[in-house]
Amino acid sequence: MRLTFLGAAREVTGASILVEALGKKILLDCGFFQGSKEAEERNYAPFAFEPKLIDALVVCHAHLDHVGRIPKLVREGFRGRIYCTAPTKELAYLVMEDNAKLMREEAKKDNHPPLYLDEDIAVAMQLFETYHLDEQIEIVPRFVLNLKNAGHILGSAIAVLRVEEKTLVYTSDLGNTPSELLPPPAKINEADYVICESTYGGRIHEDSAKRHEVLTQIINSTTAQNGVLLIPTFAVERTQELLHDIEHFCTEFNCEIPTFYLDSPLAQKVTRVFDKYPEYLNKELTKIHKSRDIFGLARLRITSTAHESQQIDLAPSPKIIIAGSGMMNGGRILYHLQNYIGDPKNTLLIVGYQAKGTLGRRLLDGEKTIKIFGKRYEVAAAVRAISSYSAHADAPQIVEWISGIDGVRKVFLVHGETDQSLALSRALKSKTGAEIMIPQQEEQYTLNEVYPRGQSPVWLS
Repeated sequence: MRLTFLGAAREVTGASILVEALGKKILLDCGFFQGSKEAEERNYAPFAFEPKLIDALVVCHAHLDHVGRIPKLVREGFRGRIYCTAPTKELAYLVMEDNAKLMREEAKKDNHPPLYLDEDIAVAMQLFETYHLDEQIEIVPRFVLNLKNAGHILGSAIAVLRVEEKTLVYTSDLGNTPSELLPPPAKINEADYVICESTYGGRIHEDSAKRHEVLTQIINSTTAQNGVLLIPTFAVERTQELLHDIEHFCTEFNCEIPTFYLDSPLAQKVTRVFDKYPEYLNKELTKIHKSRDIFGLARLRITSTAHESQQIDLAPSPKIIIAGSGMMNGGRILYHLQNYIGDPKNTLLIVGYQAKGTLGRRLLDGEKTIKIFGKRYEVAAAVRAISSYSAHADAPQIVEWISGIDGVRKVFLVHGETDQSLALSRALKSKTGAEIMIPQQEEQYTLNEVYPRGQSPVWLS
C-alpha cells in the first residue's frame, strides 16, 4: 500500500490523499485550498496524478476544503464512483454549486476562466453512490470500505479501508464532543495505519457547557448598548448549531433575543437538509425539543436576495446578523462588516477556525485596520471568540480516540498547521507505541519507505 499526501499537509485546507494498492488508485477527499494568497493558483494547478486513472473517490464530509475540487477532477477525466453518505451527497452539491457561483464572479473580475462550470458539477453528481454508516462496501475488487460516524458535520464519516489484509483509517475531520446536534465519533477497535486530522492538535477547547453562558453574556451586553452582533459562520453545521443555541439556551439562560437574521442563502438550504435527515442527529434533541423547530426558524428572519440583505442595515438596532463566509474571505458578511466594524457598541463573534491569511484570522490576531473591497476601515467593534463551537476534536479528544485503537503501527497527522501537528505528535508519542509522521505536501509513503518530495518513484502511468 502506498500513500501520497496531496493536500492538508502541514496546513488545514485542500484535503486529498491518494491510496494505491493492488494496481488500483483510490482518492480520499478532493478539497479546495483556502486562505493563503497562493490558494487560487494551487486550485488551478494540475493534479499530481492523472484523474482518469483514479478508480474511486471516497468523500468523508461536505466541507469545501474536502469536496471543492471534485468538479475539476471530473472536468479533467475522472469517471470512477464517488462514495459517501446521503447527507454528504446533498450537502456537497450545495457547497460546490455555491463555490462555482463565487468562482464565476472572481473569474469575471480577474478576466480568466472559472475553475469549473455547473455542467461539471452535474456530471459529478451522477457519479455519487450513497451508503449508510456502518455498511460495508467493496468499492473496487478487494478494497472494502466501511463508513463510521465522525461526529463532525451532518453525514460526516471516518473512512475505514481494508486492503492487502491491512486496515487504514482516515478520520477526515473528527468531531468535537459533546455536540448538541450530533452523536460522538465512532470508536475504532483495530487498525494498522491511521491518518488523523490535527486542526487543534495543540489546544484544549473551552468547556462546551460554558459556551452557552458566554453566548448569553455577549448577546446581552451587545443588546444593552443597542449594538449589532455580527457572527460570520460556515453554512454547514456551525450555522445550525448557533441557531439551535440562540433559540434553546437563550430561553434557558434568560438572555434577551433581539431581532436576528440569517443572511446566507446557502445556510438556508443546508438547514433544510438537516430537517430531512433527523436519523443522523443526536437522539437527545428530540427530548429537548417538543416541536420539530430545532433551529428556532419561527422567530428567525431569513433573507434570500441581495436586496433583502441590504435592507438589514436599515433595520433598527439591536440585532444579530449571521452571515457567511465563516473566515470572512468573501460572502455577505463583508458588506455588514463595512457598516458595523467601526462602532465600539458592536461585537464581532468568531465561532470557527480561521485559516492563515484570511480576514478572520487577522481580526482574531488583533489587527486594528482592515481592508474591505479596497477601502480601509478602523476596527473599533469588540472582537470575541468562542472556541468550543469548533466542529473539530481538540488534543485530549484526539489522543483518547487514537489510544483506543489496537495494533496501530503508524499515525499520519494531517489537516493542521505545523505547530498543532507537532504538539499532537508529542502527546501521542507519550500515550501510544505508534510511529507518528507529519507528512509534507506530495510526500509519499510505501509501507516503511518514505519518498520525500521530488524523489518519489514514477507512478503516473
